[in-house]
Amino acid sequence: MTKDQSLVQQLIDAQQISPEEAETHTLKNVILQALGAQNEIFPVAARLKPCNGDVLLLCSDGLSNKVSAAGMQRIVTENYDSLGQAAATLVTEANANGGEDNITVVIAKLSGDNLPAPNGEDVQLEILDLGNVHDTAEQDTAEIVEDEA
Repeated sequence: MTKDQSLVQQLIDAQQISPEEAETHTLKNVILQALGAQNEIFPVAARLKPCNGDVLLLCSDGLSNKVSAAGMQRIVTENYDSLGQAAATLVTEANANGGEDNITVVIAKLSGDNLPAPNGEDVQLEILDLGNVHDTAEQDTAEIVEDEA
């Protein structure tokens, strides 16, 4: 059993909103699964199939709330040979758009002789079957032992 991890992703998957609408949706920060927020967690696991030259951008919501996905992609693409400059430009743009939150950006370019050449522009993900593995958060059952001195 797999569940989408955000409300807006479910709306996108159901074709009720577009990815562009999701970026400004009032409920875009609503997640449907989080550790400690519910009794059962059903993790969704996927493995990135990396290609030579792929660029990964990891960021906090301080960036993603202030720069659109298309804007981030444009900046990274324009600075493909200077990812340090791309990171600086992303932070500058987020600050120019309000920047009231912490802004964290990590950009990595994958390279190596063992990585295959890119095959198209789409990210290749392999969904991993965890065999219905899930975690159950039971109430604390530890016994309280009082010291009788």
